[in-house]
This record gives sequence, structure tokens and C-alpha cells, in this order.
Amino acid sequence: MDQAVINGLAEGSVYALLALGLVFINRITEIATFAHGEVSAMAAFVGFTVFHSLHAPFAVAILASLAAGAVIGFLVERIVIRPVQTSGTLATVVVTLGLFFVIHGLMKLIWGPEVRPYPSIFGEGTIRIGEVAIAAQNLGVMATAFLIAVGLAAYLRWTRTGLALRAIPQNRFGAALMGLNLRRLTSTAWIVGSCVGAVAGVLIAPLTFLHSNMMQAPLIKAFAVAALGGLNSLVGAFVGGLVLGVIENVTVLYIPTYLKDTIAFLFILLVLLVQPEGLFGKQRKDKV
Repeated sequence: MDQAVINGLAEGSVYALLALGLVFINRITEIATFAHGEVSAMAAFVGFTVFHSLHAPFAVAILASLAAGAVIGFLVERIVIRPVQTSGTLATVVVTLGLFFVIHGLMKLIWGPEVRPYPSIFGEGTIRIGEVAIAAQNLGVMATAFLIAVGLAAYLRWTRTGLALRAIPQNRFGAALMGLNLRRLTSTAWIVGSCVGAVAGVLIAPLTFLHSNMMQAPLIKAFAVAALGGLNSLVGAFVGGLVLGVIENVTVLYIPTYLKDTIAFLFILLVLLVQPEGLFGKQRKDKV
């Protein structure tokens, strides 16, 4: 049981990492982007190319992945999202779905469908605590997810840009009247969220190997995690990821493996039926 919980926390941290970027963008822009996973995968591919083809140090490759995530996020917001952001929810959903297929096709065109091994930032060792074994990669992912969640929360709470970002979803019109540059801040939200997604891609790639389909299953889980924790809550994204990971790994001790996803999503469905805003979400009140 202890080993299953540890494995669940590690697996849940992977979901949490991807969900953190997703929630950060949605919290500021009220857009849930279905292309978030593909942006993360493309950033990981860019880093792999820098490392493998250009023979750059691995640290440089990681920085290249983060830079790629930032650039892609900026271009997505500026070229794709900005023209349709006032066209309603359906328009943005369709656009981000289309963007998913565009980026996915580009990755296959540039890098092909091959599956490639990806080096781990944290090495291949194992740390033992009593009778529980924790892979260094899993421990690194857990620590990184926690630090990113804390860092994003601190960024929104204690920095000038973060406070401006928090003001936008509360009252966009009022924020504009105060002189805030909404377009620049929206671009910032996409850049930061995509950078977090790039980190997720770099950390997930050693676990799933690097290929064009590697982020599709994690993205579905990330959306589930975001809904479980609350689509506007960074804390909820982190905690929701851990909860989902633990539930998946503990339930397979008692039920067939093929039912793992069914039980996990059934739990999420039950939570949302009781509290539609999620575990940490706040009920939205519209003034009339």
C-alpha cells in the first residue's frame, strides 16, 4: 500500500504539472486550451533537438525547451487566440482544438512518428525510505510540481505583474480603466502558462519516451485534475493531481488494471456532482 501511494503521488505530480499551466492560463484568460499538451510536447522536442542534433549541454537543451514554450505561447496568443477571444466560448474551443491538430501535424512532419528515449534531469537512481523505493525521477517530478505551484502562487500574490493579472478576471473593464495593458498581460499569462507546460513536457518525456502522442493521455488527466481541484485554483490543480494519482494506483491493488481510469474518473464525477466548482474552486457570482 505504501509503495502504491508513493507511486500515485509521483504519477499525480505529472498530471499536476500539466494542469498548473492549464489552470494558470484559464484563470487569467478564461480559456481552456486543448492545445496545451501539444505545446508542451513541441517544447520538449525542441530541447531534444538542441541536445541531440546540436550536441549542446543538457542544461542548454532545457533552457531551449523553456524558451520554445514561451515563444509558442506568445505566438498562439498573438496570432490565434487574440482575433477570436471576443467571439465566445465555442469559438475559442474550436480554435484550440484546431491548433491541437496543427501542432500535432507539425511535430510529425518535423520529427516523425518515432519513439525516442529522453534523458532524465534527475538521473536513474532510486532512493529507499524504509521499505519504500522512490525513483529519483519521480522524486524530482514531485518536488518540481510543488515548487512550481508555490512559485506561481507567490508570483500572483506578491509581484506587481501578478497582482495585475489577478485583477483582470475579477473585472476586465475596471482593470482597463485603471490603465492596465490587457493585451500585454494576456500575452504574459500565455507565456508563463506555456513555460510551465514546457517544464511538464521535459519531465514527462523520460517517463513516457519522446513521441508526438506523448501528451495526449496526460492532457486528458490534466483537464480532469483541473476540474477536480477547480479550474481557477493553482492549489486545486496541484492537490487534484496528487489525489487522482493516488486513487489510480491504490485502486489497481483491488480491481483489474483496465478499470483504473474508470474508477478515477467516477470519483471525479461524484466530487463534481456534490461541488461543481471543484474542491478548491470558488462559486462565481454574476452581478445583475
